[in-house]
Amino acid sequence: MLKLFRFVLIFVSFCVSNNLYSQKLSISIYNSIPLSTILVTPTQGQYNLIIGDSTYNLKVNQILYLSRLGDSIVVRTANQILGTWKRVTIIGKTGNDVIRVKPIVPATPARLYDDNLSFYVDINKILAINLIDQEKYIAAVVEAEGGYHRNPEFYKVQAMLVRTYTLSHSNRHQSEGFNLCDEVHCQAYKGRSDNNSDILDAVLDTKGLIIVDSANHPITAAFHANCGGETANSGDVWVKPLPYLVSVHDKYCTSSPSARWQRTVPTKEWFKMLADFGVDTSTVLKRDDVDFDPSDRPVYYTVKGVKIPVKEIRKRFMLRSAWFSVSLGRKEVRLNGRGYGHGVGLCQDGAMVMADKGFSYDEIVKYYYKGVKIVDSGTLDSLQLSTDTLEIPREEPMGPMPKPDFMDQDHRNHKPNR
Repeated sequence: MLKLFRFVLIFVSFCVSNNLYSQKLSISIYNSIPLSTILVTPTQGQYNLIIGDSTYNLKVNQILYLSRLGDSIVVRTANQILGTWKRVTIIGKTGNDVIRVKPIVPATPARLYDDNLSFYVDINKILAINLIDQEKYIAAVVEAEGGYHRNPEFYKVQAMLVRTYTLSHSNRHQSEGFNLCDEVHCQAYKGRSDNNSDILDAVLDTKGLIIVDSANHPITAAFHANCGGETANSGDVWVKPLPYLVSVHDKYCTSSPSARWQRTVPTKEWFKMLADFGVDTSTVLKRDDVDFDPSDRPVYYTVKGVKIPVKEIRKRFMLRSAWFSVSLGRKEVRLNGRGYGHGVGLCQDGAMVMADKGFSYDEIVKYYYKGVKIVDSGTLDSLQLSTDTLEIPREEPMGPMPKPDFMDQDHRNHKPNR
């Protein structure tokens, strides 16, 4: 934490006043990658490079190489070596500063980041920290989580969900010296929001707003890609039931390509699964023993009196959702499924349709989360903003909509988020 505090102090001395943003977050970028050499290039604004007691002005498009040497970082430009340092800090001066980061070793696609960067060696890799205005970070996560070219009211909903999670989990990596990482362990963060100004507008239009339960605690802001027509109770998917995460019928998402899927599993593998869950497969003599066709979202798949949680079947075969019918064939079992993701909380496809039909962001929120309120986070104290106690497993973010390939057997889960 001392490393982070020193970085914050340096930043404050360069901070530009009276901009649209204020609160800062520290995000570990390329968090799971063992960074060894990085190319850094300012692309917009004005940056200062701070190494030791020296400060250098960086020009737009100036190339800077950072390479790990033991527990330090060698800094060089295209023409000279500037030295070896424990920490390298790059500070934006205008409030509209953008910088490109390209990992060289290992080779990884480049990304653009807003605001400021700091680098130091931690556990045999370069740790890269993006110190960024909170609202810019939220906009970038909304883009990664929600995709492009959506209705502004949908972006407002997604912004509040992201902000709710951000504020209630901002100390998740405190012991490591930063607030959040850029992976689905926290929230998907792929660099600055750069594709649609509507996203940043939606974030600023809802600035400070979060979603709370009846006790004014931030909700577990769970969402998924498509519920298939009915969302799931949190208690049926995870250990803890929550009063605002209850099943709702959703007529808005059922026409989406993500609402239906098909998958086949070899009959031998299906029977192996049944045996592993305690079914005496020698007693399974006819199709009706295996076939399954639930009209509502199921919790269990029952064969010969054995109740198998459908969420475990989803995990075992990496299915798009845990809502499916089962039809036994001679060589394979055919699954006809509904929805995409865990099914708890907001259905993104449904919310998009609601927004397109003219529903406001608060109406969409209250459709999917029962008994909640939208409040300004500034009115809550630190105890009320305590970390969410329902830690749910993460899935990949929605991003651009999947192709309508109903026979696709690749598994691409969408995020339970928060």
